[in-house]
Amino acid sequence: MKTLKTNKLVISLATISVLSIGLHAADWLSIAGTEPSMIKVDGKKVKNTNNKPRFWGFLQVGYQQDYGDILIKSGVNKTPFAMLTPDLNSQSGFEVNRARLAVRGMMDKANTLNYFFMTEFGEDGITAPAGHTTGNHLTDASITYRGIPHLNVRMGQFKYPGSEEGLRAVFASEYRNFTKVTNELTLERFLPNNATNLGGDKYQAAPTQSVGAFRDRGVELFNTEHISKKVSVTVAGMAGSGTGLSSSNASGDLTYYGYLASEYSLGKGKGYFTQALKGFVWYQSGKRKLNNTKYDRIRYGAGVDYFHNGLRLDAEYIKAKGMIYNGAKDADADPYNEDWQYQILAGKNNVSDGYYINAQYYVIPKKVELLARYDYLDRLSNDAGLEREFKTTTLGLSYHFKGPNRIDFNYAFRDATAPGNAAAQKVLDNTGNLLSIQGTLKF
Repeated sequence: MKTLKTNKLVISLATISVLSIGLHAADWLSIAGTEPSMIKVDGKKVKNTNNKPRFWGFLQVGYQQDYGDILIKSGVNKTPFAMLTPDLNSQSGFEVNRARLAVRGMMDKANTLNYFFMTEFGEDGITAPAGHTTGNHLTDASITYRGIPHLNVRMGQFKYPGSEEGLRAVFASEYRNFTKVTNELTLERFLPNNATNLGGDKYQAAPTQSVGAFRDRGVELFNTEHISKKVSVTVAGMAGSGTGLSSSNASGDLTYYGYLASEYSLGKGKGYFTQALKGFVWYQSGKRKLNNTKYDRIRYGAGVDYFHNGLRLDAEYIKAKGMIYNGAKDADADPYNEDWQYQILAGKNNVSDGYYINAQYYVIPKKVELLARYDYLDRLSNDAGLEREFKTTTLGLSYHFKGPNRIDFNYAFRDATAPGNAAAQKVLDNTGNLLSIQGTLKF
């Protein structure tokens, strides 16, 4: 634990130093929420008056192989971590992970009213969480009003301001899977109000709606101000329902989101390929209802991104308090079948935290990119019996065709420990490495 505290301190100090000099790699809030004010026509920058809808989408397909072992005890599968998401019913296979169609644009030539709609037809946590069909295909539906100077007002269902992995356009990342810390602490899983109470603050139920997908329904105020030729600052605040991609099981309390980022430009590029240095901090707080009892869910974090001359460096620290996702559990004693359910510990004293560090470099400019990422999660550190530590090192290679179109090869070395629970450690010893191959096509 002493080593972890040292790592936290180093990352925190690095983040603070970056933020103090006024720093952004990609302004995801503006990219998703607004249409560009200026566009290039015949090589010249002109005011954007094009109010024709822009239809687009992307496809991500691939293959995964989990090299862990499956442990069945009394008919119950104890090793969900050895199964492939989202169904948790196999250890290898080809997949259509994401298949999204979208339309965006502006309603008027003055560019004061923008819209963004997106649908999902792939098989992921949105459409099939833990192997349960949700029937949901709508990920985004929002309108942004830009008629107020220095302020944008976005309403609807969209990505909330938060962690970098969550905000980032998912087709832009060269990694097939999110880091463990992001996946468990910020990718929210929802339980119905009538979830089974297993004693104390522990609840369990089959998912009846999509994972949160880093989205919520609400109103967001945001803006990016350019305070000099190279420096800009982004500020955002949002009030949401706290229900993700659904309106079910609302607690009646709003979830609040806050975000601050600063950018220092290092050259040209746009979106994920913006050459810049970025520092950011974020915070979110809300309540969720289980068995008619309201529980706190608090998350916050800070990080830094850098991309210049083919080198990308990222680091982020994330902390969670209150409701903590405790993994998927098999509720079916039939050894030939699984009924995967989500388990959440909801008490206010629950604590988890972690971080990731990432490095990428184009060994052949705009073509071949090497990847290396390390992430750490300390889950439920407040409870010696339930505490789990996860360490993942992912190495990879990406071959780029044009823009985000590419093939990614990832190999994750995974380790899991239960510091205060020898019986749980025997289960975790079945953890294996993970091979992922994914192709991305944006159109």
